Amino acid sequence: MQASERMLMGIFNGEDAQRGYALNKMCHSLNDAANRAAFMADIDGYCTRFGLNDAQRAAVKSRDKGDLLAAGVSLYFVTKLMRAYKGGPLAPVPRGAV
Repeated sequence: MQASERMLMGIFNGEDAQRGYALNKMCHSLNDAANRAAFMADIDGYCTRFGLNDAQRAAVKSRDKGDLLAAGVSLYFVTKLMRAYKGGPLAPVPRGAV
């Protein structure tokens, strides 16, 4: 079973955690609005800051959930990354707008 299939089934093991550590750490940083702005201003530079490899960087740029899961991102952090993209399906909602 491939990593992306395991993750879709909710199976996340130590090997997956090690492989995706840098990518997950970067996605976690996107909780902060200033970090989301820095990410959008220079995606390559932001990925470099967290030490992402070429496959992870390509997955981030593709915005494809399957590619992201295969690159080692936790399903939880897929949403963090998607909301960083302006106008994305999970773009942040301003406080008080709901």
